[in-house]
Amino acid sequence: MSGTVGASAGWMDEARAVRIALEGSGLARLRLAVGALARLLYNPDDTVEVFFLGIALNGPQLPALMGRIAGEAKGLALLCERPTIDSSTVDWQRLRALPVSTLGGAYARYLDDNKLDPDLFQPPPALPEIPRWVAQRIRQTHDIWHVLTGYAPDVAGELALQAFTYAQLRAPSARLVAVLGTLFKSPRSARLVWDGYVRGKAAAFLPVVRFEDLWERDLEELRRELHIKPRRPHGRSAGPSLQ
Repeated sequence: MSGTVGASAGWMDEARAVRIALEGSGLARLRLAVGALARLLYNPDDTVEVFFLGIALNGPQLPALMGRIAGEAKGLALLCERPTIDSSTVDWQRLRALPVSTLGGAYARYLDDNKLDPDLFQPPPALPEIPRWVAQRIRQTHDIWHVLTGYAPDVAGELALQAFTYAQLRAPSARLVAVLGTLFKSPRSARLVWDGYVRGKAAAFLPVVRFEDLWERDLEELRRELHIKPRRPHGRSAGPSLQ
């Protein structure tokens, strides 16, 4: 779920998915969610299906998320300015020149090592301006969350980050992917996925963090400041269900 688009993405465009989520019947939204989930379980790297699933399931939670962001001074400033993290705003050569021990240096190397495109996550169409920015911001910072948590962009790491994301955002789509993905794609990752949820609950609220100002910060120091606990080793354990 980190920057690639699978072959199945052509089944529907994002504008149509948003229209279904905003205006469609409950049955239409369910069909959208089921179709996206089926394709995502087949190809966990398909970022478009993550969006389709999210827009179908998370709509009722979006006002609460925006309210929580706006309720903090740093979040309100972000909502007013609506910055982006892409090639138009980030000096990637400067980030690559930073030590790997910094957030910016680690992030640039993560993108390069995994051949990820920072310009992939464009604003989703057909949403009002502020919800559109919030959706884009969550998508654009997904790989920064990978760096902060230390979860790899493989199936186990993506499932763990979805559990972390659910703990942070209470997004139904993240819980569904974490639970069903673990059951059907990677049962051996259950301990790691539960670890993601526990770490997400303990961490500071990341959507209000202006990462653009933190590129030169020491990564370990930043993790401590954001209360991101060290990750557990990948092991085998059923663990409790995500509540």
